[in-house]
Amino acid sequence: MSTIGKPDFIIEELSESRLENIYFHKIILFNDAINEFSHVEDCLMKICFKTKREAKRIAIEAHNQGKAICYIGSLEECESIAEKLSKETLTVSIQA
Repeated sequence: MSTIGKPDFIIEELSESRLENIYFHKIILFNDAINEFSHVEDCLMKICFKTKREAKRIAIEAHNQGKAICYIGSLEECESIAEKLSKETLTVSIQA
């Protein structure tokens, strides 16, 4: 039995993961002492299209861990959303 096909599968899998890294970026929300939880949750629902439950989970994670991923998408999407979040006084960054 030949194992020639297995390395090809692994190479293809790595290529797909590299493509994902090119096309998908993350917006990181940082904890701050300025914004109230309700404002952060409202922004996450309105700007990042999160449900109330998701917004609450992200806000709590940012509060407890210092940061949380609040959006994943293309660079253009992330730039647009990060700009809107920044206008709402939230501290965010984009990560590849």
